[in-house]
Amino acid sequence: AALTVSTLVETGTMASDQQALLAAIVESSRDAIISKDLNGIVTSWNRGAQLVFGYSAEEMIGRSIRTLIPQERYPEEDVIISKIRSGERIEHYETIRRRKDGELIHVSLTISPIREAGGKIIGASKIARDVTESYRAAETQRLLMREVNHRSKNLLAVVEAMVRKTAATTPAHELVSRISQRLQALSSIQNLLIYGEWRGVDLRALVDAQLRHYPEGRVASQGPAVMLQPPAAQALGLAIHELATNAARYGALSIPAGHVTLGWQVSDAEGQPRFEMEWREHGGPDVD
Repeated sequence: AALTVSTLVETGTMASDQQALLAAIVESSRDAIISKDLNGIVTSWNRGAQLVFGYSAEEMIGRSIRTLIPQERYPEEDVIISKIRSGERIEHYETIRRRKDGELIHVSLTISPIREAGGKIIGASKIARDVTESYRAAETQRLLMREVNHRSKNLLAVVEAMVRKTAATTPAHELVSRISQRLQALSSIQNLLIYGEWRGVDLRALVDAQLRHYPEGRVASQGPAVMLQPPAAQALGLAIHELATNAARYGALSIPAGHVTLGWQVSDAEGQPRFEMEWREHGGPDVD
């Protein structure tokens, strides 16, 4: 509709009341609706064009459309004018344009020839829609998908290594349950990573997640707040799971009188922070 309005208003082939009504529709559009001659000089500029590009009609009418085009994209305008001269219509052409404040934005262009009453092409009518947010959203989605793919492969590699190690050291009748336990431990770590948006995991939350299945009072833990990067959280979480499982099967947690203390600290070692964690079992069976 906007293209029809722009074209017919230019050529003066509409009744004045229709021109006024449809010109008002063009002016109220939030899309940039622009006309230019075959030399690329702007001849009309609606309010939407000011919203999209930042220039007022007074600033742009009579000025070259190349004002909006980054210099490295000037050849695009030559191709567009060439197609318009031959009577072609350009649909949904996505490119980059520059706003008055210098910001580069992604736009989708639809361009049609403007003809005079005798059919001669005298210019072009252009609709430009700012698709920057859509472009950024699509780009973010692509980045996220690549990141998910990368993390999925890493997780599968960890699972494969875990299964191989478990199969090599576990009697056949315990294999399924041991693999299941380790996968559950890994799952709890993944939940913490997702909750933390993959920025890191609080060590206290990691310890609590791995030890919450054991009776209250059997395991005491203490230490300062420490934020672990995802790879460290995964490795340390699985280590705590293995220590607790071993204590429940063979160590202090295998008999009623036994208990465990888990402590950690961060100290300075030659100007670099040094993390230390100690798992200590008390009152368990004699160590073989």
